[in-house]
Amino acid sequence: MKKKLMNLIMLIILSSCVQNGSELILDTPLISEMSYISQGEIERDSPEEQEEDFTPEKIIQAYKKAYPDKISEITYRNDDWAMKVYDQWYYWAGGRLLPEELVLHKEKYNPHIFNQYPADLPEFQELPIEIKQRLDSVIAERKETPLQRHAGFLNSLWRVYDRDTSWARVKTTYFLGFKLQIHRDLLEDLADVEEEIQRRMLVDRELRGFIQSLNRIDGYNWRRIAETETLSVHSYGIALDLILPHSGRQEVYWLWTQNKGLNFYDQPYGKRFTPPESFIKSFEKNGFIWGGKWLFYDTIHFEYRPEVLILNGLLD
Repeated sequence: MKKKLMNLIMLIILSSCVQNGSELILDTPLISEMSYISQGEIERDSPEEQEEDFTPEKIIQAYKKAYPDKISEITYRNDDWAMKVYDQWYYWAGGRLLPEELVLHKEKYNPHIFNQYPADLPEFQELPIEIKQRLDSVIAERKETPLQRHAGFLNSLWRVYDRDTSWARVKTTYFLGFKLQIHRDLLEDLADVEEEIQRRMLVDRELRGFIQSLNRIDGYNWRRIAETETLSVHSYGIALDLILPHSGRQEVYWLWTQNKGLNFYDQPYGKRFTPPESFIKSFEKNGFIWGGKWLFYDTIHFEYRPEVLILNGLLD
């Protein structure tokens, strides 16, 4: 079991690129967003086995269901699954989501990862020592040679190609009393999140207190991940960060934990900042996933990823 656990974590880490969390670390090389992994769930050794649950066909279908107004067609062509985003075809290409002209060069890019996203956090389990050592090694390696995903798919999906087009796509709105900017296609989705939270606040004293404790909420922020050509998802206006006046002794972001001289993977949930469950569920109900369920946790971060929720049976 331990060997299989180590192999899969290595596979995921090595095939992932950096995704940053808060605006306070813009110049720091980071490791990427990761789906939550528990030891009891890890039993597969290879990409082929990893895809047993989420096959390319299922993933492409989930994308079509998540973005019916953006993805007009999915099909199996040229020996691979593909989807048409507006007028551009993108191929699965081993999870890299590439235009046809780059498929033959797919090894130059790192794949997107589609792992388990649980409805609730599984019981915290300490990782074996060999996994911890490999994680430390990979973090150090990624600072020197950060991995890259091809930006074309997200660019096409959100029609963002540079700073000017990103700015043209975002709109200023208010969310829970905080002024922020978000992609205009998500204005209604964010309004639905707010409505759900406000409904729950009527009977949830903890949630009311939590909302009152927030300092601000940030959305759009054009930036690239340090030392890469990869855009942060905040550059698309599809992510939000909760900004706290203080977090006490609780950990909020894996890299900040590391910078304190602590190992992020050793921090149990009780030592991590966690929004109320009703707050998290309000986002998930409307297509947003929470960074607290990633191995490389970012507990102040929410981003619009309905395809992940659909794949895991958490969204219709």
